[in-house]
Amino acid sequence: MNGEILVELDDLLRAERELTGLLARLRTDEQEARSLYARLEDWKGHSANVLKNQIETFFEDMSRRIMDIEQQKMELIRYVQHMRQVDSMSQ
Repeated sequence: MNGEILVELDDLLRAERELTGLLARLRTDEQEARSLYARLEDWKGHSANVLKNQIETFFEDMSRRIMDIEQQKMELIRYVQHMRQVDSMSQ
């Protein structure tokens, strides 16, 4: 049983690292997209307004998804801590 828990912990820790990497990439992409969005400041007219609204919606969705991933990562971290406690009690 002990070996099974350790393998599962390794998998969970790998998933945590992958989530951390994903969050870092998303934040970098978001910064780049916001930089590009700032260049649209000079655009005027109906088409510009439509595009700006679409981009703002994209940023809102991206922020929500980043928060969801952060929450999942925190839940994963709590679960890993719990599994470590259970593993240490069984030894």
